[in-house]
Amino acid sequence: MQLNLCENIKKYRKEMGLTQEELAEAFGITVGAVSKWESASTIPDIMTLIELADFFGISIDVLLGYSISSKNVDVTIKNIDALLRKNNYNKAISEADKALIRYPTNFKIIYGSAKAYNVATSANVYKKYLDKTINLYESALRLIDQNTDPDIDEFSIRLCIAELKSQASPEEALEEFKKINYKGIADINIAKILMDMGMHEEGMDRFTKVLVSILLNSLQYSNSMAIALVKTGKKNNIMEALDVLDWCIKIYEATAGSEISYLTKMQAILLILKAMTLSCLGDYENMRQSIDEAYKLAVKFDRSPVNSIDGKIRFWHAKENYKPMLYDELGVGAVESIDSLFSQEPHPTNPMPDNIQKMLKHAEKYWKEIK
Repeated sequence: MQLNLCENIKKYRKEMGLTQEELAEAFGITVGAVSKWESASTIPDIMTLIELADFFGISIDVLLGYSISSKNVDVTIKNIDALLRKNNYNKAISEADKALIRYPTNFKIIYGSAKAYNVATSANVYKKYLDKTINLYESALRLIDQNTDPDIDEFSIRLCIAELKSQASPEEALEEFKKINYKGIADINIAKILMDMGMHEEGMDRFTKVLVSILLNSLQYSNSMAIALVKTGKKNNIMEALDVLDWCIKIYEATAGSEISYLTKMQAILLILKAMTLSCLGDYENMRQSIDEAYKLAVKFDRSPVNSIDGKIRFWHAKENYKPMLYDELGVGAVESIDSLFSQEPHPTNPMPDNIQKMLKHAEKYWKEIK
């Protein structure tokens, strides 16, 4: 256990923008007394500690800098997680409750306990745990300054709180989700609540926004992942890149409507990336077939280029005012974009390795021939 009282008095005094003189005046003591606190020459009595904690708006444990051995905390959290994985929810809750008594102001314990209650609530629909789970997450929020895990942040905790509130108070949860809906990340949650509330048109509008996000993210993932795999030069990775691209192509084929849209251009791009991958594998017959399909789509798009998908793809149920702006760095036309892919113009500072570029020459040569 460590106590960092002297450092914390100085820290929280400065955070409030106070000098030693101003803090001394607020408590009716001498500047020398404050100076001795901050130099660890003396410590405040218990009543003054309580008043200082209240003045700074923190708990006494936080003011003292009371920290438990991280090893003990980590072991406790590990044990609770192990019980959850074994579906032993009652035992996990029991261990969490014991930990909360021992470490009432430790972020790891409070967040880990909240997670344990959350899992138990979700797995067994234990409504009796709902309020307790929400309260624990809210307590974790108040102690977020202690957090050192990069995978946990204020947003992720607020998302958990909103999801839990949707079970008891959909209206309140809806407002919570709207507050944290950065770049549409909570659209799926909002859509589900709207549908549960009987607001079907609003829900379908929000589901359409989720669809757009899925399309764009799947494209970005498959494109970036495939290129990363190909750059390794390993045959197994290049074959995996082909699978990744086929996965995304199927999504786009299933979603594209009969009209020309931005998806038409993206389908052509994906087919060219597939052809490039096939070229690296030496499968020139399927490479040529993929380029042929891409060329047909590219020409079709370039006859009537349009950088939108609203109302032109399947599963579209958005309101008329939703018209997402879609663009890329390759070029306006589809043929132009494919030329850019082969020239690697979008990424001149991070080109393919020389050995990979040599394997791509077959695809580039065939593209130029049919174009």
